[in-house]
Amino acid sequence: MNAPCQGGMWAFCLHSLIREYGWQFCRRIALPHPVRTIRAVRAAHALKLSDGVTALPGGQASGSFDGGARSIVGLGFCLKPLDPLCPACRPNHDCLYLENPDGTGMTAVPAACRQCVIREFGTLAGRAGAAVYIMTSARDILFDVFAPALAEGRFASGLFTLCRYSLKPFATGLLAAGIRGWLVPFETGDCRDYPTWLQADRGNKQEQTAICETNRQGMAAMLRAAAREPAGAVQFQRRGNVLYPRREPASRSGAEAAPLLRSPGGAVGI
Repeated sequence: MNAPCQGGMWAFCLHSLIREYGWQFCRRIALPHPVRTIRAVRAAHALKLSDGVTALPGGQASGSFDGGARSIVGLGFCLKPLDPLCPACRPNHDCLYLENPDGTGMTAVPAACRQCVIREFGTLAGRAGAAVYIMTSARDILFDVFAPALAEGRFASGLFTLCRYSLKPFATGLLAAGIRGWLVPFETGDCRDYPTWLQADRGNKQEQTAICETNRQGMAAMLRAAAREPAGAVQFQRRGNVLYPRREPASRSGAEAAPLLRSPGGAVGI
């Protein structure tokens, strides 16, 4: 496995200035909080990246991800399976498995969901009391995660999967927003330069990304260690583009707790 891309942060920032994400970041975060943003840029630029999980400096970021109401797990939409295709399609913030209001049993889960990393980590995140966010564009990440974290303290910690090219720019946003973060790089299928990243940011991503087995197991262990609910006890409720966990009512019968997965049109599928 190659080490994450170490360069390109300044080029990324310069390219982004002429795009909505860049000037909205300046308007909503950098200009209102210039000192904070400068410190974030410096800290992100100084990050020593590796093949493993990168913990951001400051606060308790070097400790364990502890989950809870102000935590979030961000998963790139490019993790969605291509063969068979994700039933929620890509790119979007949707996950039929996690969003299904009735829950689902493994016997009713489509083949694409059974092999999906988003299902795996999303389920573990829910048990840890963490919100789940399927990341698409930089603009959406700004409005859905960075801005509300800074403005109202909605998120204080997060575990994120993303391409190696964008690790440092993403870290800048987290640090400026005051989010303690752990960054997990993709091993394959990820963007390695700005033109490729820009296409993916616009939703044009034909490859499926993957996380190396070591990081996959490490990430799962972090989420299991933060678990607050038993397996199968948590469902999600969507607010905006973010999925927030809610506990399944204890009164539900076993027959009610394992319905089939619903398709985008409301039909039931297997």
